[in-house]
Amino acid sequence: MRPKIVKFCGITRPADAQMCVNLGADALGFIFHPQSPRNLSVPEFQNLVEKIDFQNCAKVGVAVEPDLPLIKSLLGAGIEKFQFHFASEIPIAKIVEWSDLVGRENLWLAPRLKPEEDLPDGLLGCADVFLVDTYAKDVYGGTGQQSDWGKFTGFKNQYGKHQWILAGGLGPDNLRSAISSTLPDGIDLNSGVEFLPGKKDADKIKEVFSILS
Repeated sequence: MRPKIVKFCGITRPADAQMCVNLGADALGFIFHPQSPRNLSVPEFQNLVEKIDFQNCAKVGVAVEPDLPLIKSLLGAGIEKFQFHFASEIPIAKIVEWSDLVGRENLWLAPRLKPEEDLPDGLLGCADVFLVDTYAKDVYGGTGQQSDWGKFTGFKNQYGKHQWILAGGLGPDNLRSAISSTLPDGIDLNSGVEFLPGKKDADKIKEVFSILS
């Protein structure tokens, strides 16, 4: 039942992070995107992580079409995995640049794809992990709406040598159905386990781990 990767994203409070780690989270996501209500600056992130015992839990930096100075800052701050959201029209050369800088084994690509769109040419060679979130015209993730599980399953079946993380409105109410329907390599939970943006609901997180056990 439990996917290989269980990630909680949009972490802003040390107590929320520590609870997730103690219950068995594999990764925690920290958002570096000014338009997000869960945005952190790099100094805020550094102050936050000093208060967390990560044990074996990975630190994931989440950004939208980041420039090289931001990526280098995240590397210097101790980020281990890099989840980058981007428009499907972005030049492949930019994604190759990301991959070369952080390593394809550490890069999680999250292209914003319209319902009818396939993966852009060249992406599969840039990263080992892909994340599928809900499509919205002007928003990169964080919608709280369920993603296209059929599209996700199609990608996972077609490109099975890569790891596929399901995102988009996941929470205790739909987690069992999501996992049984898509058999994801990973799940990414955010708004579905919050009572306010950036503030996690302890009861919902405990329920998630009860479902996964």
